Amino acid sequence: MHFQYTWLLPLLLVIPPLVGGAVLMAFIRKRRFVEAYGEHKLTTSTTKTMSGWLTVVRATACCLGAASVILALARPSIEDGRVEFPQGTTDVIVLVDVSRSMAAVDYKGLMPKGSRFSHGTRLDMARHLIRENVVPSLGANRLGIVTYAGEAFPMAFLTLDVSAVDWVQQRAATISSAPGEGSALGKAFGMAFRMFDLDSNDNHRKVIILFSDGGNDDGLDELTAMTALLKERGVDLVVVGLGKTNASPIPIAELSKQDQENFSGLEYYQHNGETATSALDENILRLLANRAGGRYVRINGVSDFSFESLAQRLEMEYRPGQQELFTYPLMLSVLMFVIAWFLGDEVFPRRSVGGAGTASRSKP
Repeated sequence: MHFQYTWLLPLLLVIPPLVGGAVLMAFIRKRRFVEAYGEHKLTTSTTKTMSGWLTVVRATACCLGAASVILALARPSIEDGRVEFPQGTTDVIVLVDVSRSMAAVDYKGLMPKGSRFSHGTRLDMARHLIRENVVPSLGANRLGIVTYAGEAFPMAFLTLDVSAVDWVQQRAATISSAPGEGSALGKAFGMAFRMFDLDSNDNHRKVIILFSDGGNDDGLDELTAMTALLKERGVDLVVVGLGKTNASPIPIAELSKQDQENFSGLEYYQHNGETATSALDENILRLLANRAGGRYVRINGVSDFSFESLAQRLEMEYRPGQQELFTYPLMLSVLMFVIAWFLGDEVFPRRSVGGAGTASRSKP
């Protein structure tokens, strides 16, 4: 065991003379106070007095309490103590498609009661799974989020403050919140790679989770190059397919405010004068997962996704460190001061001035 602030320890030598001096001053002051009201023998017979042992106990309690405070301030620690904050060795980046097709209401009535994302859109399911499954599974590992449509947008860089990231994605990951139109899948992965290069350590495991309905504006060649880069970098990939395989219309009410103004009066989104529909394209997603050596899961309901089992190992290392022990002397100081405060005065019976309480007779 060692102390972090050893310069405080010499103060322990000052405590006994200070407490002893305080007791002596209190005794002298009380004696002078009693003598100021009359003869010492008369006044002491009618006042409270503290026994010698009680004075010693109180003084000792004060000494121990003050000494314990100094020991706590000196921060006692042990070198081989338990590390209270484990360091995560996994960095996770979530890619979320926020294009218009993700507004299709394919999960209406399938969202859990009390969910913040009750409309049942594909994006609602993605945000619910991130909030209720991915974030609780991370532990001390880091999380980042990229949204994409026609362009990729880094919504949150890698951070340990996953609660803040979750708060941001709940409120900012909305339809068309990323710039452009379409689904630029290649740009989303490129942004994830840049975020890894910027913030991730070389010895950390890297995981990308893709939430998509299969929309992709990039060609097969770019897709092949992207999967090769995933393997080269050693990035683990989890692909989550959202939506139904049969085509669904896109409600205007679920789109951005600008789209709602542009298509005012219409119930569903239209393209070239016809109602646009969208279906889950599993071929692209399965191809991406297979070529990258990753995992693919299709979401029919909330129970279909478990990031903890899909990612398998979210490692954390417990680095050698020190455990602080200041709480123990601090608790002892509180106990000692409480004893000194509540220890009552002991009152000794005094004999009357005339004797032991019996009248004396004078001889004739």
